Formats: sequence, C-alpha cells, structure tokens
Amino acid sequence: MTSQSQVGFDDWMGQTTDLSQKTIRNYFSAIKGSLSSRCLEYGIVKKNLLLVSDAELFDYVRQCLEGDERYIALNKKGNDMYKRAMDYYSNYLGSSVSVPTQEEDEDIHPVLTTDTISVIKARRGQGVFRRNLEEYWDNKCSVTQAPDSSCGTILIASHIKPWVMSSNREKLDVNNGFLLLPNLDKTFDKGYISFADNGTILVSAKLSCCEEMGIMKGMSINQEQLNDRHREYLDFHRSNIFISDE
Repeated sequence: MTSQSQVGFDDWMGQTTDLSQKTIRNYFSAIKGSLSSRCLEYGIVKKNLLLVSDAELFDYVRQCLEGDERYIALNKKGNDMYKRAMDYYSNYLGSSVSVPTQEEDEDIHPVLTTDTISVIKARRGQGVFRRNLEEYWDNKCSVTQAPDSSCGTILIASHIKPWVMSSNREKLDVNNGFLLLPNLDKTFDKGYISFADNGTILVSAKLSCCEEMGIMKGMSINQEQLNDRHREYLDFHRSNIFISDE
C-alpha cells in the first residue's frame, strides 16, 4: 500500500507496529470511545476523535486532556493505556499516510475553529488554576478551612465569575476562584449562595434546606485571604448569578 492510499488508524497500527490485534482494538476503542467522550464534554468535537485529521489540533486536544483530573485518573486506572493510544494516534496523524476525512456535514464535522483552539488552550490552564488555588488557600476549603483529602481530591476549584462568562485571562486568574467543598461549590455555582464583600455568606431564600446541606448562615470566606480582586468578582457573582430574594 502506498503512502498516498487512505489508511484508517487501526489498519495503520497493523501495518506499522508489532501490536497484537487485541491491543490494536483497545487503542482504537480508546480513541473512539472514552477519550472522545471526554472531548465531547469540552465541545471540541461533535462525534469522535477519529474525525480529527489535523496533527496540530490533536496536539492541542491531547494537552487539554492531559491537564484534566478525570483523564489523569482514567489513564492511571488503565495503566497508561489511554496515553499510549494517543501516542499512536499522534504518530498516525504525523505519518505520511493519507488520513480518511469526512464531508463537512454539520452533524459530524469536528469543530476546527480558532475559538475552539483558544478554549482548548484555556482548558489546559485549568490544572494551573487549581494548583494556584491550592497554594493560595493552603489546600483548604476557603469557607470551612477543611483540608483536602490526602487520598484524593475532594475540594473543588470553583470560579467566582463562571468559566463561560470569563475572558481567557479571568479563567486563569487565581483571584477568580475559591476552593470549596462539593456542597458549597454546587450551591455557589447555581447561585443559591454568594458572599458579601466582607466574606459573609449570603443564602438565597430559594434554598430552603440549607442547614440540611451543611450550609450555615454564619459561614464566611477567610477574611485574611480575601482581597479586592475577589471582591470585584464577587460583585459580578451577586449581580448576575446569585438568586436574590426579590
């Protein structure tokens, strides 16, 4: 078969590697299944990664995935199978074969826009965002001071001004975030709670079961660590996200 012939990923592995047929199927399924599902969550592709024929774009996608905590856990559980699958797919796209492409139908074509690449780059920065929050808040909940679990990540890196409403700079700004326990993160994200400029918690009247959820009206952000940039983002949250009593 010549280099100009169209060769699928699975066929390419069969022709260029010593992998067993079982391993080839596993790697092919990893790209088409689990890894594509993760990318669907990010809005990078509409169907699956096998529709991505651009090596540079796949490199962006890969770096995005490798900065995602859920992918890291998935890959660890799979003994690096997903990383190896992406190694082979990257080599496949960088080879001299002609990668099969699909017609640009809106229902199946990957999203290959400049804006998408910008989002991918920003997503890659989320790992940095979390690490910066952990350092700033001493790896403790910004409200309760509860330390994160040593056995796994419990605290959530929560944006004050939501991700979708933030500029690329704001997405990665350590002042645009708190480390929160899951109950606080969820209610904060949905606007059932917010915080005053002095850090005191604000609870919406729409949240009728706050105490049952472990949310007490005496709670507050650690004032010693609350700064003016936090207050600017909190002003946005109170005005646009918080469900007021009115």
